[in-house]
Amino acid sequence: MNRYERYKDSGIPWLGKVPEHWEVKRLRFTVNLNPVKSELDIPEDTLVSFIPMEAVNFDKNLTLTEERNLDEVYKGYTYFKNGDVVLAKITPCFENGKSAIAQNLTNGIAFGTTELHVLRSQDSINNHFLYYLIKSDSFMKIGESEMYGAGGQKRVPEEFIKNFLIGLPPYYEQTAIAHYLDTKLGEIDALIGKQQTLLEKLAEQRTAVITHAVTKGLNPAAPMKKSGVEWLGDVPAHWDVKRLKFLITELRVGPFGSAIKISDYVQDGKPLYNQRTVLDNSFVNNSIFITDEKYKELNSFQTKSGDFLLTTRGTIGKVAIVPENAEPGIIHPCLIRFKIDENLVLPKLLKSIFNETDFFKKQLDLQSNATTIDVIYSNSLKELFLALPPRDEQTAITDYLDQETAKIDRLCETVNQTIGRLKEYRTALITQAVTGKIKVTDE
Repeated sequence: MNRYERYKDSGIPWLGKVPEHWEVKRLRFTVNLNPVKSELDIPEDTLVSFIPMEAVNFDKNLTLTEERNLDEVYKGYTYFKNGDVVLAKITPCFENGKSAIAQNLTNGIAFGTTELHVLRSQDSINNHFLYYLIKSDSFMKIGESEMYGAGGQKRVPEEFIKNFLIGLPPYYEQTAIAHYLDTKLGEIDALIGKQQTLLEKLAEQRTAVITHAVTKGLNPAAPMKKSGVEWLGDVPAHWDVKRLKFLITELRVGPFGSAIKISDYVQDGKPLYNQRTVLDNSFVNNSIFITDEKYKELNSFQTKSGDFLLTTRGTIGKVAIVPENAEPGIIHPCLIRFKIDENLVLPKLLKSIFNETDFFKKQLDLQSNATTIDVIYSNSLKELFLALPPRDEQTAITDYLDQETAKIDRLCETVNQTIGRLKEYRTALITQAVTGKIKVTDE
């Protein structure tokens, strides 16, 4: 990549040298930060775009699906208009890079979440160049270090943005840099998209391998029989088809929600295992604890090694097995705890069927006559069918799946590494271009 012929010291340690003809300015002299809504002079019933945080994307764009009357949003929401750059100020949205250029707003105006900073370009700065400035690695890292507040309420202060020092090229050069980045980042994003498509295909392949093994077995020449289960179809003739209730030896639904109150939470006590525990398959980094008294009161909901914990709401039908080294805890109201007869079914096999296939979920959908279900009840769980090979064949299947999924997982790791490198290059390119470390125009 080309460099400029002459550079000068910016006087800013993190910025270093900038092209000789660039100015060094604070952002406050190039933008109007959080312009006041009192400048509006339009009827109260004017339709405007409404922008919640989830409508602020990572690719310069806003998702424009909501509209509201001005009088509904004038109080209590952040105002901006076409051409403004918006930036999430709260963690983790800021660190995740939620920012956009406002375009195609209804009547040119929007109101949105109060967790946005609005940067309006003055004549000296191109709004697309400004957008890339706030996407640069230096702005993001320094901004993160300047955040104030505690936990999930940390925010980027206005003063940081106002006082942030930038190297400012002439306007024509800003335009050229923004155009260059639009083109190059588009190429990089296309490459990332291809890698993400590959990841999706590998995930589909993984699911297909597991599903076939746990429903059809490993021997393609094995005689088959009708399973009697609509979604399952034919299964090996020597397999049993059983309802889950004949494999479960113990089952406990989580306590009523009213049984555990926020006042029962403590900094250090007995763990309350919840949906996050199951989805992350982690019994170590627990963040919710209850008093010893509440633990004893809810002793029938205590966990033991080997217990299956199943999510009943949200992301439903996922399981984790309580490991031997896990501290005994209480299950959350949104979990079901159950044990299985390990002489009949390998825990590892059953876990794979729950977590890696749609087998049980499709049965639940059929039970409810719906395409999606919101909650699993214990009776529904017990009535699920399972195609059950002989015990030695279960071992062979789990060994095969360990081998095959490991191959796919290694491929996924390689793809993820490629995506990571592309994203790093993307960030570096933005930073190099907006700080003058590379020259993208011919003079």
